[in-house]
Amino acid sequence: MQRSLPPDENTGLCPITLRHILRECARAGLDTAALCQGLGFVPDDLESLGFRVSHAQCAQLIRRVLMRLRSPALGLQFGASVNMVSWGLACLGFMASASSRELLEFAIAFQRAAGRLPVLRGEERGQHFCLVGQAHFHDKDVAAFLVDETFTALVQICRQVVGPHFNPRQVDLVIERPVHGAVYEDVFRCPVRFGQVENRVYFPAEPYAVRTADARVMREVRRQLAPATEEDAAMSELQAAVVLAIRRNLAGPPPLAELAASLHTSERTLRRRLAALGQSYASLQAEQRRARALSLITHSSRSVQEIALECGFADARTLQRAVKRWTGCSPTEYRRRSRS
Repeated sequence: MQRSLPPDENTGLCPITLRHILRECARAGLDTAALCQGLGFVPDDLESLGFRVSHAQCAQLIRRVLMRLRSPALGLQFGASVNMVSWGLACLGFMASASSRELLEFAIAFQRAAGRLPVLRGEERGQHFCLVGQAHFHDKDVAAFLVDETFTALVQICRQVVGPHFNPRQVDLVIERPVHGAVYEDVFRCPVRFGQVENRVYFPAEPYAVRTADARVMREVRRQLAPATEEDAAMSELQAAVVLAIRRNLAGPPPLAELAASLHTSERTLRRRLAALGQSYASLQAEQRRARALSLITHSSRSVQEIALECGFADARTLQRAVKRWTGCSPTEYRRRSRS
């Protein structure tokens, strides 16, 4: 019998996404119990109120699903299959929203209650309100699946709640264009740009009315979801403080013990709290270096050597290897593609 994964500190994620994934796997004829074997839970556990999973468990399960189904654009497929209860109580908040803008802001505010694994934030861009998503998983296939699933599901929910006329104007994705890239345009019904610095969905900034708006119901939904959200907000503030410290000096961020002292906590406690977010100090440094390096390659004329030094890489060759691993091409080629 396969041994379960050892318990870790990285627990606390609402398993809404995993429930939906397993339901779709069952429809595809997969044995959901076998998919969960050795992960520390069985499918019935996900139906229990208050049950939580870790990032590691989520990643393991999704890897298994990707290996067994091997279907192109599986994240799009799973995201498109959502209905008005797929995201739990949050869906009632979507339906009670006064406008499309309130719906999107509600999705960001209560993303963890809705079981979202990518981290979502809002951003004003001219005539658009953008939803930006970042999946903090080392496995790029798992990260791409989760971004595809979340973006597609949210677009589907917007169409169901606001109306079929409410569509994104554009979608940006970090992944390079796959051979089935045309499927993305069909699903989102708008231009999709691949190989971008961030994952972003451009929605109209102008608010569209929601026919099922109900302010009384919205207040009640917010009251029900508020306790979990307050805890998430505290954790988000911690992560933001750590990221800010890293960004101040990417070439030489402070040791974890020094950073912990500046935040009036112990190194051990800071390490544990980051683990609860599915993060480590090293992974946050790596992600910030990656984001900054790709942004500088795309938007500046600095040399690879200058970018490497600013972002904390040993030398230009180290950065070149990293860019090749992230994007599949050299820094020069990545710069050319991004600008074209």
